[in-house]
Amino acid sequence: MQAAFTVHAPPTIKRSALYGSLTARLVSFLVDTTLIVFSYTFVLYGISGSQEQLYTWDDLLKGGIDMVELWLVCKSIFINPIFAVLHWAYYTFLESSLKQATIGKFTLGLKVTDLRGRRIGFLQANLRYFAKFLSVLLLGLGFLLILSSRRHQMLHDYIARALVVAD
Repeated sequence: MQAAFTVHAPPTIKRSALYGSLTARLVSFLVDTTLIVFSYTFVLYGISGSQEQLYTWDDLLKGGIDMVELWLVCKSIFINPIFAVLHWAYYTFLESSLKQATIGKFTLGLKVTDLRGRRIGFLQANLRYFAKFLSVLLLGLGFLLILSSRRHQMLHDYIARALVVAD
């Protein structure tokens, strides 16, 4: 009689989640910022009621606008509540969506999760978004926390108890 050999499948090794690197997160930020500014430009020019929002860079560089007018142009572009709402909505809704990522993060294969790897909710996405301002207020050091963090978390990730992982 021969001994019966049982063939066992090799053990399955679950790949641990790789965390989003500083470089990948920076590139995704640049992609997202480009998309937001591009979209905002369409909104701004579409609803523009005043001429100060319609100056071109040629006008600025040729000296056609003095410093007061330049301040008004910058103020109307970046301190506009429409820009703030668009920026907030983009990050908050997309990071709490089923894709768990903004377009920039999705493009690079990143997604935002809670500490257990689950999708973050809308309130957690809001906390994460507004905690980014704290990272900025600390001279950007909150973003550099990623360099010493075991799970590559920035300050706003710690506050919101979130992770950015690679798919």
